[in-house]
Amino acid sequence: MAKKRKLKKSVLVGMSIVVFFIVYGIAFYGFTYLENKDKPKTEVSEETKEDNRDLMTQLKSKKKIYMSSGDIKNIKVEEIYWDEIKYELTKLSKVRNQEKFTPTYTGYSDDGIRFSTDLDFFRIYTVNQEVYYKVPVAEKNKLDTLLNGSICTSFDFVKQYKTWKSVEISYNNKTKTIHKWKYDDLVYKMSAKRTVGKVQPEKNKDRSKYNFIIDIKGDNYDLKVETMGPYYVKISSNKGMAYYEVSIALYEYLRDEIFKLPVESDSYE
Repeated sequence: MAKKRKLKKSVLVGMSIVVFFIVYGIAFYGFTYLENKDKPKTEVSEETKEDNRDLMTQLKSKKKIYMSSGDIKNIKVEEIYWDEIKYELTKLSKVRNQEKFTPTYTGYSDDGIRFSTDLDFFRIYTVNQEVYYKVPVAEKNKLDTLLNGSICTSFDFVKQYKTWKSVEISYNNKTKTIHKWKYDDLVYKMSAKRTVGKVQPEKNKDRSKYNFIIDIKGDNYDLKVETMGPYYVKISSNKGMAYYEVSIALYEYLRDEIFKLPVESDSYE
């Protein structure tokens, strides 16, 4: 009789545990249902809004543009140049698609619009569409200068030190050659914040005790980076010129480590 009572007791305990979990599950489900009942439903749609504008209009609306030419690849075009290029694009006229077309410059936006030109024609295309525009003869040199300048005066291009052949830095009548194993140190100090106009950098250049010129010779190009006080630089080549607000790190590197000039003599300190 004792064993029988013991068996019944264990069965009851087991059944109690099962019932507990069933009741707990029902209660939990009911609480969750009530909690979410009044919440607004959020529908997730993978559809993206289709842009039905013509490709030229779409391209001119883009902000981030990257360009390539020959061995120079994927250079970010600064806004000041892109605005000038967009103005030139208003002078082009739409024509039929061209069978023979070997581009000199290629480019793309950050969301899939691509373009290329051989300076006779300008092609804009996506996966699904393609259009061509004729470049007026009178505008070919201007377009060439703008596209080349947008690459060669980009801060992104200047920092591609693996294409550098030689670097010289000048201060007054002193010139120092930077050896290849220090190229990455120099580039590390270069950090652009934004493009700016001419007036403020030129004013800062006049106020600064120290100004430095970095002459860079690369594969088929020459560049000059001129500090204009601690906070600005001017980048120039035979294809164009651009001004940038920059981190003070470059100026301090040239003053303290390259030329070892006294800090106390600098009017900015």
